[in-house]
Amino acid sequence: MSAPTPPSRLFRGGRLFDGNQFLEATDLRCDAHGKITEIGIALVAQLAEEVTELHGKWLIPGLVDCHVHFREPGLVRKEGYGYGSSGALHGGVTTVCEIQNNPPLMDSLSILKEKLENLRGISRVDYAPYGSLVEESLGDLNAMKKHCPAVKCFLGCSTGAGGVADEATLRRWFGAAAKAGIKVVAHCEDNEVMDAATESLKDDPEKFFRHDLRRSREAEVVSIDSAIAVAAEVGAILHVFHISTFEGASRVMAAAGRGMAVTGSTAPHYLLATAKDTESIGQNRFKVNPAIKYQEDREGLGNLVARGMLPIVGTDHAPHPLDEKDRPYNKAPSGFPSIDLLLPLMLAAADLNACPPEAFLHAVTLGPAKEFHLDQKGRLEVGADADLVILDPNQKRVVDESTLLSRSGWSPYHGRELRGFPQQVFLRGNLVFAGGATVGEPIGQPLMA
Repeated sequence: MSAPTPPSRLFRGGRLFDGNQFLEATDLRCDAHGKITEIGIALVAQLAEEVTELHGKWLIPGLVDCHVHFREPGLVRKEGYGYGSSGALHGGVTTVCEIQNNPPLMDSLSILKEKLENLRGISRVDYAPYGSLVEESLGDLNAMKKHCPAVKCFLGCSTGAGGVADEATLRRWFGAAAKAGIKVVAHCEDNEVMDAATESLKDDPEKFFRHDLRRSREAEVVSIDSAIAVAAEVGAILHVFHISTFEGASRVMAAAGRGMAVTGSTAPHYLLATAKDTESIGQNRFKVNPAIKYQEDREGLGNLVARGMLPIVGTDHAPHPLDEKDRPYNKAPSGFPSIDLLLPLMLAAADLNACPPEAFLHAVTLGPAKEFHLDQKGRLEVGADADLVILDPNQKRVVDESTLLSRSGWSPYHGRELRGFPQQVFLRGNLVFAGGATVGEPIGQPLMA
């Protein structure tokens, strides 16, 4: 479905965040092509232009969530783009980079292009799915690179993936990606370390079901070290996803400091929760891979985001029905929904770290847009897409999971007071979300078709 022609719009009297910083300018204009055309002070309304008076509210770029699992095609019963993209708008997200972690994997150009086209008329946000870095995709990587921002590699086992068998396989896969010139985004946990931890804990009933011990700090750090070493050897471009430990992030930054093409990102739950929360919340709601770690990791990662040293955050949104999560620990799947709350969660992370919000907003706007070459997204600047979010940063609300739009209908943040929920969201100049509900028909488009 083609997007309707939006009206020319003028937003006046707000506090504008451009993706890096808040601006002196208070007004923004976008045209009928859905592009930002002017940013300034005291802009005068034009004939037939729709004017929104912001009265000091914030106007920020639509968020870019660079790590989501919507499971379409193949496992739509758990989410699908219709529900997932609705939840995205609720969280202020207008662009998603999505990972297929269930069959069919995105392991060929034909499967990837079919997905890109089939989501038209379903997704309410713009989308750029990743390819899959598996044995079957190696011969198609060169053709796939124009149609996806990167290819995903699971170094360790996780939902829908068994991990890389050995270092020789990792070297071959990373080498193929390097030859094709396509970035690798990696889930870094070491299977041998995790298996050894599980074995050592089997006779300790109090600790055997501790996710943070079975999927330990060591498992992440060892895997990150291995990924960096192999990437350096074969010349691969590497991005480490959902870093859960301060030490793991430090290894990534050290490699980047040596001139390597290595970057990383974390997730909101690693900035807001600790292993104690995982234990106390019940129903395995905070069970996720990698496991949520400890206070010093939470503080360390938050400090890195605040200082702009870890400038990218993605939710790892991975919904499951609550009856599946509410099983015995070893039978419950990992992952939980969070895209519905991304914007208020990032403000909560800034508040928890007693920091101004700019770096935390950058990490979900311009940071991921630049990392994955989404040049029209995540920024307020002339010529960029008019993906916009209006919010009152002082308005607080207690999270009620029954009001969220993702299919699972629950949240580990249920009952938590947050601030800065999106009031209106615009995609390419079209109003697509207001008053807690989606507006109009789905107009999301593939960004790399």
